Amino acid sequence: MPNENPNGLSDLHEIFTKTPVFFRERMCEECNWSTPTFYRKMRLVNDLTKGAAALSNAEKTMMKKVAAEVKVWLQNSLVQLIGS
Repeated sequence: MPNENPNGLSDLHEIFTKTPVFFRERMCEECNWSTPTFYRKMRLVNDLTKGAAALSNAEKTMMKKVAAEVKVWLQNSLVQLIGS
């Protein structure tokens, strides 16, 4: 059943704002990282000029698992808000 809140734009914005936070929190929890470590890993992977180490295979696997979890969460949140 869709949410009956008349300000659906605010609700939709909140869902999209929470999505990257949820991803970051789940990655930190699953990989036992602090928030600064998450951002450092993200920066290191993207900074090829410094020859930074890439994510380990286990971290890459966890990233895919967490991404799938976030996708399901996002889909469920949108269905609750706007219906199927």
